[in-house]
Amino acid sequence: MSTVPAEIAGIGSTAQRVRVSPGFDPLKAAVGPDEYFVLSRIDGVQSLRDVLLATGLPVERAIAIATRLRSIGALLLPGETAAPAPAAVPAKPAAPAQRPAAPSRAAASTPTPANPRTITPMSRTPSATEPVTATLAHDLDLAMPTAAELAALGEDNALTDTERRRILAIARLIEQNDPWAILGVESGADLKTLKRAYFLLSKEIHPDRYYGKQLGSFGVRLNVVFEATSRAYARLTTPDKARGTSSQQALRAQDQPQTPQAYAAELFERACQLEVGGEPLEAMKLFAAAVRMDPQTRYLRRATSCALAAGQPKTAVEYAKKAHGQAPNDASSARLLAAAFRAAGKLSDAEEVLVMAMAIKSENDVLTNELRNDLAEVRRLLASP
Repeated sequence: MSTVPAEIAGIGSTAQRVRVSPGFDPLKAAVGPDEYFVLSRIDGVQSLRDVLLATGLPVERAIAIATRLRSIGALLLPGETAAPAPAAVPAKPAAPAQRPAAPSRAAASTPTPANPRTITPMSRTPSATEPVTATLAHDLDLAMPTAAELAALGEDNALTDTERRRILAIARLIEQNDPWAILGVESGADLKTLKRAYFLLSKEIHPDRYYGKQLGSFGVRLNVVFEATSRAYARLTTPDKARGTSSQQALRAQDQPQTPQAYAAELFERACQLEVGGEPLEAMKLFAAAVRMDPQTRYLRRATSCALAAGQPKTAVEYAKKAHGQAPNDASSARLLAAAFRAAGKLSDAEEVLVMAMAIKSENDVLTNELRNDLAEVRRLLASP
């Protein structure tokens, strides 16, 4: 799914302007970082569709977060004065049963390979604590691993060796844009096989399974990989409305020339993957290409955030100015511009932008508090010797 649908189950039309419930407490509800980010973008002025697109998150992930926020009473629909009782909609899945901790590197029975560019092939018989997913054809031996992969395999976290290897194996396949390989099935597999593969992957690498657990560097990788498997499954099983055929058949027509907008969207998605994978400098190259071809507000905002993470405040200011120019009444864009000014050492400019942002009407208490705190911090820095 690359576009926001007209309707979302449990919420309704994406054209309506939702707002944050005044009594909702993000801390008490234990919302995650992505959920808090989406929540902070909802201002009661933009449509839900615009909010989901502005997050820069994959559409499936953004929709899942919006549905989750609605289910815990965070969102109000037009005309509502109170959110429905959380019990009326599915709650967040409970954390899985406690599992024995993965063995530390010191206790591992397999010696460290002498050649740092190789990994000892894993046994094909999973341990009692690892899920049996032998029907998935991912290459878990990870030939010629990178330094980052070697470090990730040696981390002390809540994942088993099989789970770590599968996440890394799928991450390698994402850029190849082969949905069959990502799902771990043979090309042309039937619908039953696709469903079985997606079911097994959902059980093993769904982020909710590890809610509250220590994941180390796999925390980011897990979301990226699961979103990729969800997209791959949707791509292979969603009917093509124009021709009444499955996406499996539609894949054969993909050699048609891309429009600049479609290519920009592809570059943007690849840039996002690099960013969350810890490569902001490489991501910046693709963000720059994407915004040159299609300078959408959400592309510019995500590029701004990446530039800040990459330590490029001057570039961040350029992107943020363009984004704010396209959405001058968006307090979120104003806050991002202020952050860029602050990173560039332009505290007076940051203060001016934040003061103006505070004057923008918003029904999002979370965003208002963030702006107020940002302004207080900037003024503290201005007053310090």
